[in-house]
Amino acid sequence: MNRSMVAKKKAAPKSAAAKKAMAERGTYKREAEAETYSRLVYAAVVPYVAADKRSASVWGDTLVECVPPAYAVRYRELKDELDVAMRAGEHVQAQTAAQSLIKALEVMDAKARSDGHQPPVVDGYLCKHGDSVYCFLASGSLREVRQAHPGWLVFSVSDVCAVLAGKFADMMAEVANSFPDAKVMKFKPATSLEDDIDFM
Repeated sequence: MNRSMVAKKKAAPKSAAAKKAMAERGTYKREAEAETYSRLVYAAVVPYVAADKRSASVWGDTLVECVPPAYAVRYRELKDELDVAMRAGEHVQAQTAAQSLIKALEVMDAKARSDGHQPPVVDGYLCKHGDSVYCFLASGSLREVRQAHPGWLVFSVSDVCAVLAGKFADMMAEVANSFPDAKVMKFKPATSLEDDIDFM
């Protein structure tokens, strides 16, 4: 087994903030109480977020199912370490955990393939947004994909077109044409058109 995947480094003494974050793992917070992170913490985790999205675009949520349990458990431990560091505002620890997670994704990908597993094949596009994996089918059976991957949110491309053709179509088209690199970051249902969609 690849030692880089499962080996644990000697833990550094935890700060009070880290101990508090550790104690609060798994607790639910309403959106209004959601954590805000410093720029340094954000910068530390951006490379992992990008790597995680790249992995999800290939494997969906199936990668951890294609590796030995020890790999999956260590990956979960590393994600917990990252969560604790982020909530404690400790960007150095967050960076260390993020780098380990990037390596873990690479190791799991290689291990899964060497054991004969292959990424799921769909005629469409897989992507991760937040904690959810989305599958947008260009063709094929929605039912079959949904039954094979119940953890995915599966839609046809025509479904997406139908949504975009709603009341925001003209506004989004105007934004896209004026700002070619614009991306929708968050959608907030509201009674007015003001501040419903956050663009980047």
